[in-house]
Amino acid sequence: MTKSEPSKVTGNLKAAQGAVKETLGAAVGAKQMESEGKATRAEGNTELEAAKAKGYAEGAGDSLAGGLKKNVAKVTGNDKKEAEGKARQTKGDAKKAANK
Repeated sequence: MTKSEPSKVTGNLKAAQGAVKETLGAAVGAKQMESEGKATRAEGNTELEAAKAKGYAEGAGDSLAGGLKKNVAKVTGNDKKEAEGKARQTKGDAKKAANK
């Protein structure tokens, strides 16, 4: 069985669940619960960071490819392809910004 792609949603959810379990364990003096919560929180934070890195890399690829397409189209005088390249570059820049 292969592991699913990292997800910001599930990463945040796991981190929050772990934080609650860790806090509850500390409050009632249940060291095992606290330790399990800490591990779950760390797992969630790791998944969140992996999802952000993947999104940033995808955005960088779109930004680069879009910029290249835009510049080639500008040189060749193809306004439609230039607009498509600019749109892809803008999309990539936005994806990079959302995943910093």
